[in-house]
Amino acid sequence: MNNNNVMRTVRIKNRLSGSPSDDGSDEDDEDYMAIKATLTSEEYDVESIKAEFKSYQSILPKPDKLLQEQHSFEMLREMIQRGNVEMPRFLKYGYEGGIMPHHALCCLLLNDSPTEAPKEKGLNLIGSWVVWLISLGSLHRQHNMPAGIIYEQFNRVAHAIPSELLFPEDLRKRIRNRGLPIPNFFLDPEDDKQFPPHIALLVILQDGEKESEYLGSLIYRVAWFWFAIIALILRLVLEVIGGAGAIWGGSEVFYLRNDANKEQCRYASIAIGMLCFLRFVILNAPQNEDEGDILGPAGPWSLRTPARLRAVFDHPFHYFVRAREPYYPSKKERSLYISK
Repeated sequence: MNNNNVMRTVRIKNRLSGSPSDDGSDEDDEDYMAIKATLTSEEYDVESIKAEFKSYQSILPKPDKLLQEQHSFEMLREMIQRGNVEMPRFLKYGYEGGIMPHHALCCLLLNDSPTEAPKEKGLNLIGSWVVWLISLGSLHRQHNMPAGIIYEQFNRVAHAIPSELLFPEDLRKRIRNRGLPIPNFFLDPEDDKQFPPHIALLVILQDGEKESEYLGSLIYRVAWFWFAIIALILRLVLEVIGGAGAIWGGSEVFYLRNDANKEQCRYASIAIGMLCFLRFVILNAPQNEDEGDILGPAGPWSLRTPARLRAVFDHPFHYFVRAREPYYPSKKERSLYISK
């Protein structure tokens, strides 16, 4: 390979890794698109990512802390450097032979994302049946675990992920042009719903090592279940019964109600209460557009406790149920994505 080709390759690898070109020049998009440098050609596959993870796994915070604190690229590098372990490639700069975090994340998710819904049992199975019966099959039991939300958001756009390594803004454009929702870990960093792809990658790796199991423990589930139930009851009291009661009490305050018309006032209160209930349902019933961010960018566990309390108080229904059916690509579909 002559010197010009060497320099051209170095510039493109630096761009793919998010680092500036060594000579300060900016190569055309034509050059960038001409070389489809896949993760395989970079010799960085799922096994490499998981093997690296073993070396720095003990240094990382818990999955919920990672999502809540959203350590920056530089902070994670410093954390791993203090641990005196080899820096994983997705945290290296281009001149160090690094790979951009969202490329590594795509590689991992395409390989590990589930192809069918896990078999439910116990309380999960009972909860799913209760939701199905009450909603006549229109709603589904909510899944609040961060890794599950990351997998599902990715599964819905997996067929739009190209084989070439694109910059984040180009990847967002590809997904948007397909009319698909952009996963929160691919959003622009300035978006409030975004959490960094390197954080999503680490959360998935930790979940693979069963580090997220404590988030689904019986104690946590029972505590937050009752908190969400209380929040739902209070909203019903304030927004529905409160509306009906306001008509009854207001008519008394302004001397509009007396023994002669108290039945008419009662009917008016009931009518207003029914309208308030209709408003309550419209405002609180889950919609397809709500998925992915209404309880936090990766579900309630991606929020600190005060913000999580507020999110569940604002949207108690969404803690229990969702409108969108969980999506699991078949093995055939996933093999098509991987072989693109």
